[in-house]
Amino acid sequence: MCTSERGVRYRSGGFSLIELLVGLALAVLVAASVAPLWGSLQSSGVRAADRTVGAVQGRVAVSRLERDLRLASAGGCPFAAAGPVLEASASQVVFLRRAATGSKPILVEWEVVGGSLMRRWGPCPDETPSTYPHSNFSDNKTMLENLGNGSSLEYVVNGMLVSPPVAGTDLAAIDAVVLTLQIGRGPAHVNDSMVTTGRVGR
Repeated sequence: MCTSERGVRYRSGGFSLIELLVGLALAVLVAASVAPLWGSLQSSGVRAADRTVGAVQGRVAVSRLERDLRLASAGGCPFAAAGPVLEASASQVVFLRRAATGSKPILVEWEVVGGSLMRRWGPCPDETPSTYPHSNFSDNKTMLENLGNGSSLEYVVNGMLVSPPVAGTDLAAIDAVVLTLQIGRGPAHVNDSMVTTGRVGR
């Protein structure tokens, strides 16, 4: 009787080696089955955060473009300009923007290049430039990165959406600039699409 009582007391004080090994094996199996789910949840969270950040950055960039275009004006330009828009292609728009009262306008360029949306500005030249090289601009900023294929500019001319380039007298008739952005983690992983229309001079 005493022996069996001692035996019960002894067994209730801990685990045997076999019980520990079985428990350890079960814990490893549970961890192995949960690990892929945990990794998947983490990856989904990172992707969702990236999409949110991309959408916010895209919204900030297009708001800046819309503001620039609202302030577009050829007033005070030292050379003869039929309108504020000086160049309009699928990847680039160059226009004059109002500066402080009594000052010459500034030259602004927005360009989709190499998976990025760029904004450049510089002083208005004194004579009509034949081209608009990047050396004309004193400030260059990357407004948005990781753009996918299909990001481009289009133009509304006399109320009609036209494919670029827009040239000649039609430049003065541009009412709005339509920017389409494919926002993602590179050309092969586009997540979202964003389209904005900036009205010229209003």
